[in-house]
Amino acid sequence: MMSYNTVFEIGFRSFPWLQLLQPVLFVLLGTALFRFGKRKQINQVLGIIMAPLAAIFVVIAAISLIPKFIEIRHSYKSGNNSIVEGVVENFHAAPELGAAEESFSVRGVNFSYNALDATSCFRNAPFHKGPIRSGIAVRIFYHDGCIQRIDIRK
Repeated sequence: MMSYNTVFEIGFRSFPWLQLLQPVLFVLLGTALFRFGKRKQINQVLGIIMAPLAAIFVVIAAISLIPKFIEIRHSYKSGNNSIVEGVVENFHAAPELGAAEESFSVRGVNFSYNALDATSCFRNAPFHKGPIRSGIAVRIFYHDGCIQRIDIRK
């Protein structure tokens, strides 16, 4: 039996935390401006505007990201996915500049993703020099275009 190393698995670590938590910084900044901007009234006004507006963005991000994560993760854990095993072919890496789209195929199944998408699915960020390369043997678990797990043959 062939041995594999799991290089990606959808889970708590793959959740797009940055997209959810970026607006929190603005909530904190707005609160600090309001609280400590007593000497200049414009700072308090900016704080009053910034904190609630950023809080709205946090709520919007949570409403869009969390249910999708739960759905994708449940699909993976319940085994409601497809599995393809074979050699990576037609790998097109994202360019250094420009669109962050990457694509490849395994045994006729095409995969494509944007490295900058806010998703819990696999997104091989070009600056991380990800694990996918032409010619490597992989086993991929996927559902509705979402790569949920990648195993690479040892």
